[in-house]
Amino acid sequence: MKSLPQIVKVVWEDACHDTLGWGDSPEKAKDFQVPLVVSIGFLLGETKQGVKICQSLTDDAIAQSLVIPRKMIQSIERGAWREKKVRR
Repeated sequence: MKSLPQIVKVVWEDACHDTLGWGDSPEKAKDFQVPLVVSIGFLLGETKQGVKICQSLTDDAIAQSLVIPRKMIQSIERGAWREKKVRR
């Protein structure tokens, strides 16, 4: 396999549905939290608009890719999962 892309940890805020069908009263619905998501994957691309990561890859294909808009990203941790050499 060719060299692997960098592995990153992305912490980001996501949009979500917080009711299925009818939910709380409008007064109770005022209290809510924006979900904070942690995603780890191979960094495929990065632009001003966002980042693209994937869960799995081969030499000629990727799987489970995710595009995260830049405005939703809280932090990106790079290189935390570098392969460590084992001493024998």
